[in-house]
Amino acid sequence: MHPKAVIAALAASVLVVACAPRDAEIRRARMAAERRSLEATLDALEERLLVDQARVRFWREMRERHESVTAIACTSLEEHAAEMARLRVRPGDGRELAARRRSVERARVASASLAPAEPATAAPVPASMPAPRPDGPASARAPSAASALAP
Repeated sequence: MHPKAVIAALAASVLVVACAPRDAEIRRARMAAERRSLEATLDALEERLLVDQARVRFWREMRERHESVTAIACTSLEEHAAEMARLRVRPGDGRELAARRRSVERARVASASLAPAEPATAAPVPASMPAPRPDGPASARAPSAASALAP
């Protein structure tokens, strides 16, 4: 072997041995940075998956609630329709229903206006009015407007 080749091989091996720890250190630092980057990416992905899973759970619960409310509404509507058929009330006959509601409202207003707010006291009877008879009809108790006008 040629002495120059031996010296070149020896120099190359010394350089490789001397620089190897530094290259390994750089590779380790690069691998650690890559690992941290991958962990951050995986953490973000896990967070998105958990949010999406919660969203899916929420919408499933909303669907179940909607189905439950719809079933209750259908049952109620069915009972209402059966009751309407039983009472033979036609859905389009609004006048009869409105008249019934008005008469109920009138009855409520009348009963409220007739109820005394204070204990009743006897009002003085005018001298021109005869005393009411307990067994007679209402027309016999008070003079009519026609008899009041007669001479």
